[in-house]
Amino acid sequence: MVQKRRFLVPLVPACAVLLLAACGSDTPAPASGPQRIAAPLPPEALPDCAAIGEAIGSLVSGLEVVDPAGTRASAPESHNMSCAWRSTGDDGALGVIIIVDAQPLTEDDMRRAGLYASDPRVAALGGFIAIPDGQLDGSAILGPVGPQVIVGPVTVTLAGNARGAAAAVTLDQAIDGAVAVHRRLR
Repeated sequence: MVQKRRFLVPLVPACAVLLLAACGSDTPAPASGPQRIAAPLPPEALPDCAAIGEAIGSLVSGLEVVDPAGTRASAPESHNMSCAWRSTGDDGALGVIIIVDAQPLTEDDMRRAGLYASDPRVAALGGFIAIPDGQLDGSAILGPVGPQVIVGPVTVTLAGNARGAAAAVTLDQAIDGAVAVHRRLR
C-alpha cells in the first residue's frame, strides 16, 4: 500500500511545476477489447504535446505550449509525460500529465483513502477518478490539483491556475480532456 500511495504525492508537485512553467470493482471490467489497455505503454509510445493539445482541443485555445517536446521522466516503477500551455497576455496556464505506473492504483486503494469518485465517462473506459475527499463537483473551476482519471496503469490529470484563459475551465471539462487523452493513447 505504501508503494501505491507514493504515486499521489509526486502528482501534486508535478501539477504545480507544470503551472509554474507556463481499487478493484465489484463488477469486473472487460478483460480485453478497445476499452482496456492490454499492457502498459512504453515511454516512447506517449504522445508529444501537439498530440495531447489536439486531444484536449479548446481547453488550450489561446494558450501557447511551453515546450513542444514536453517533459518526460522514467523510473523503474513508472514513466510520465507532461505538457504545459500558458498565455502570455493574461497569465492563464493549463497542464496535462500522463503517468504509466507498473503498480497501478486501484479502485479499492482510492476507496480506502477516501479519494474515489465514479463518473460514467471514465467508467466507459474501465476506469475511475481519484480526487481529494472523493468529492467531484463538475462545475467547480479546475485548480492546481485536478481529478486523476485512472484507467489500468495509465493516469491522466489536467491542472490549471484558474487565471485568464484558464479561469473558466471546469472539472467536467478537465475530465472530458483526460478521457480524450486516454482515447488518444489507444
